[in-house]
Amino acid sequence: MPTLGILLAFTGLMLVSGPQGASLQLNSGEIVTLISAVAIAAEIIMISAYAGKVDVRRVTVVQLATASALAFLMIVPTQERLPDFSWLLVLSAVGLGAMSAIIQIAMNWALKSVSPTRATVIYAGEPVWAGIVGRLAGERLPGIALLGAALIVAGVIVSEMKRRSAPGEQSLAEEDGMRKAE
Repeated sequence: MPTLGILLAFTGLMLVSGPQGASLQLNSGEIVTLISAVAIAAEIIMISAYAGKVDVRRVTVVQLATASALAFLMIVPTQERLPDFSWLLVLSAVGLGAMSAIIQIAMNWALKSVSPTRATVIYAGEPVWAGIVGRLAGERLPGIALLGAALIVAGVIVSEMKRRSAPGEQSLAEEDGMRKAE
């Protein structure tokens, strides 16, 4: 069932992204997005493998410190400058940093008990929530994007469904049970 869920979620994601979603032409933005997707997939797999063996808070500190340092270093190739000091900027940075830490700790903790496949399908629901928030902010979604959102939600649900296994075949639920026991 996870494979069917992934296919549904991917199809939905293509529909949400609009007509250009089906295009096989890659621009610089898509290439950066693809590289980011590979990095996120690697993160999910690595954290799933090691989450039960390490302190997730320490891993989170390393993740956030690395991301912060790399973002800061991007000032050089983009030829940006540091913004002028303001208390609003400091409060925004501290607030966003605190929320990022909470979210990352929760994700790292959750990956102890969720398979990488399920985590990926769940993460595929992010565009749906972005669409809902956008709609609440007044953005209109075309019907095809709504269909895509429905397919993403269906993909999450289908990936969570248990498949009847043949005798001697290990089910996804048993794999997750073994993961929890480790």
